[in-house]
Amino acid sequence: MKIWLNEQAYKAESAGNVEALIAELSLPINAVAVAINGDIVPRHQWQDTPLEEGLQIAVFQAIAGG
Repeated sequence: MKIWLNEQAYKAESAGNVEALIAELSLPINAVAVAINGDIVPRHQWQDTPLEEGLQIAVFQAIAGG
């Protein structure tokens, strides 16, 4: 399925939901935030949030610092 990931075209191989996409990207679940079409998706909803062709997904990683 083709989605837009951080403003780049991306072909999701096995991701059927947000949680699977984060796993496919090998990102640490506790250190990222996800927005779909501009709306933040709470972590507890990742498993229940399906991916669909053409979605605009932004993944933000936490950065240490101050």
